[in-house]
Amino acid sequence: MLKPSAYIPVLVFSCICAIGTWAGLYFTGNSFTWHFAFLLGYFTLVTIGLLFWQEGSVKQTNIFIRRFMAGLVIKLMGSLVLLAVLLKSAPETVDKPLTVVFAVLYLAYLAFSTVRLSNVLRPSKN
Repeated sequence: MLKPSAYIPVLVFSCICAIGTWAGLYFTGNSFTWHFAFLLGYFTLVTIGLLFWQEGSVKQTNIFIRRFMAGLVIKLMGSLVLLAVLLKSAPETVDKPLTVVFAVLYLAYLAFSTVRLSNVLRPSKN
């Protein structure tokens, strides 16, 4: 089960991603529109929800593996649908930066979740 203190690393990571996204857009001459903020919020909420769901089954290996794989599929499919909707609603000048930021954020949050879950699975050394 995801403890309230476990939200802090996700929120800190999200703040780092937000700063990186803003800096990348600023230095490439693009503006930080609501599309980028929506992506950051989406990935933060989905990551917290999936970690809460997946960490609840850490003690049952077969259920954990199914939840981990299902989480990957849920995040991928939901993210692709979101990207399609955002690209339809975004002005043409935002399309390319939005696609690049989406890919980077998707991979960053995927790596963060995987590392977090692997650390939770490791037995603590006391």
